[in-house]
Amino acid sequence: MTKLDPDKTEILELREEQLIAHKELRDMGEIVVRTEVDDVPGRLEVDAYREEVFVEHEPVGQVVSERDEPWTDDDILIVPVYEEQLVVTKRLVLRERIRIRRVGTTDRQLFQDTLRRERLVVEDPSNTGLVHEQYPTSQSDEEVVDSPRDGSFLENIVRKALE
Repeated sequence: MTKLDPDKTEILELREEQLIAHKELRDMGEIVVRTEVDDVPGRLEVDAYREEVFVEHEPVGQVVSERDEPWTDDDILIVPVYEEQLVVTKRLVLRERIRIRRVGTTDRQLFQDTLRRERLVVEDPSNTGLVHEQYPTSQSDEEVVDSPRDGSFLENIVRKALE
């Protein structure tokens, strides 16, 4: 064993190897994004409100001295109808009253038509296996499971096409 002289300095070089990754983009294939329009039947049932008028003639035959204007009693419009009768003297006779009321009814009506709905079709003709579609799993169309906002290039293209 040799002893080192404390006054003598030796320089040792330490070396190591490193791995350096070189990345390059290459074309893996292409996708086709298009929309198709499907015709789907649409149905809508609504309650339509309407009013009907019932006219009831009420005979009166009463002699009166003056005319009354039409009036309402609850939801009923009452219209007096007068006639003059020739007697030895002329007198005003209330011949009848007409009672007019409105009755509301509701009918169920059905409307049908054909509606158009677009859907997105994503094709991977090169079969790269790099195209993945995700669909909502709950009732809300905006809530998508595992749908990060910063996805791959292809996911961003599909997302933009859907928006």
